[in-house]
Amino acid sequence: MGCRITHDRPLGLPELAARPEFHALSMPRDCRGEIDDALLESQRLPGMRLLRIYVPSPRLRGERPLPVLLVNDGHKAFEPANHRSVPPWQQSGTLQLHRLMDGLLCEGALRPAIVVAVATHAATRANQYVPVRTRHGDVEFGGVGDAYLDLLEHEVLPTVERRLPGVNVSRAAADRVLVGTSIGGVSALYGAMTRPAVFGGAIALSPSAWIDDGFLLRTARAEGQPRARIAADIGSGERAPIRHHCRQLFDHLNTASDGQVLAGEVEGTHHEDSWRARLPRLLKHVLR
Repeated sequence: MGCRITHDRPLGLPELAARPEFHALSMPRDCRGEIDDALLESQRLPGMRLLRIYVPSPRLRGERPLPVLLVNDGHKAFEPANHRSVPPWQQSGTLQLHRLMDGLLCEGALRPAIVVAVATHAATRANQYVPVRTRHGDVEFGGVGDAYLDLLEHEVLPTVERRLPGVNVSRAAADRVLVGTSIGGVSALYGAMTRPAVFGGAIALSPSAWIDDGFLLRTARAEGQPRARIAADIGSGERAPIRHHCRQLFDHLNTASDGQVLAGEVEGTHHEDSWRARLPRLLKHVLR
């Protein structure tokens, strides 16, 4: 597929040209999206929370209302901490969603979308991403997952609209997509399965389907046919028990859906660099 804008391709890195995040490096700067930072003082889950909001360039976003991707573990959504001292093609440990989106938009591979990286508090991360109180060994966690989804719906989304007064932000449920990796993927899938009238899509990479011995699978069975568009995967290089729980969940979702779900095992590991390479396929399913 040809680019939507005319530009040179990177010289000296031909093997990377097919990767959208590296493709984006050669785009004109006025065609790349911008990232705006906002601080949210939450009422539902007390404490300050950083929101990093990516907006596509006006040259590529068009006139249609823009979907919103709400990304858990927001500190891993964009560039790594050492991004100023390491070449972009050597940067590791984050999803680089700003570059992924720019490159995919240039290729015309998906709809333009706003990306909201929602920071979490490390001490309460597992509590906020898991709806049920459960245990893993001697550690007890979870139980605040519904309050976190309330925060996204009633505080984060309105904040995004206020921060972007000149941007056409979609309010359609189908255009609100939850994104998470590992335990953050539990929150993304749970929100889309139980609140499809609010969050009509989910992307989950290596979701922790093992939590509470298959909590997500029980939820999927109880909710019936998925009403949200879901894209999820698990890496073939991950531990067998983790893959087993994901395989059971994915088999159920694929069987119960009518094409809304893309879920399965792919080559990969439990790491941001692997997730970044796998994300374009999932983004295209949800934002096609």
